[in-house]
Amino acid sequence: MNKQAPNTLTAVLAIALLLSIAATTYSIGRMSAIAPFTGAATTTPTGVANVTVPSKTYISLPVQYIDFGELDVGLSNDTSDNSPPPFVLQNDGTVNVNVTIGATDMFSGTGGANPSLYYQFKSNENEAGSVLNTTTDLITAYTYMPATGSPAKVVSRLRFPTAYDSVKVHINVTVPLDEAAGGKTSTVTFTATQA
Repeated sequence: MNKQAPNTLTAVLAIALLLSIAATTYSIGRMSAIAPFTGAATTTPTGVANVTVPSKTYISLPVQYIDFGELDVGLSNDTSDNSPPPFVLQNDGTVNVNVTIGATDMFSGTGGANPSLYYQFKSNENEAGSVLNTTTDLITAYTYMPATGSPAKVVSRLRFPTAYDSVKVHINVTVPLDEAAGGKTSTVTFTATQA
C-alpha cells in the first residue's frame, strides 16, 4: 500500500469540506436576500410620528336666549326650574377655561342698575365632571350680576372633553317696584381665558 494515499485522501477531503462550506455560505447569503430565514437575527427599526395640538380657548352658548315673558313689578322669576331654560355655556376649545360674566343693566327703576338684587346669576354643572371642583369652581348661590365693564367669575376650570364640557348659568330677575312698563333687555357677556 502506498503511504501517500492517506495524505492525498486527507487533502482531498479537506478541500472538499472547504468548498462545501464556501458554497453553503454563498447559497444561504443569496437565499436570505430573496426570502429571509425565520429565526435569523434581524433588526427592528422604529420611526416617530409627531403632531402638536395648539391651545385653543373657545366657548359657545348652545342656549343663548332667556325669555321670562311678562312679570309684574315686585315679582321674581328664575331659571332654576328650567322654565325658562338657563344659558348653557360650553367649552369648545382644547384647554380648561375660566369664564367671567358681565351684563348691561336690565332695569332702570330705583336701584336697578348692575350690580343689584334685581338681576342675579349662578352656575351649576350641566354634565357631571364639567369642572374640577364643584365647591370652588362654580357660583352656586345667586350673586348680583356685575356690569359689563366689571365682570365676575361665573365658572373656573371648565373642562374641554366633549362628554363633560358645559355648565348652566341661571338667571334670577325681580322687577323693581318703580320700573316703567315695556320690554326689558340685557346683553350678557361671557369671557374665557385659559385656566
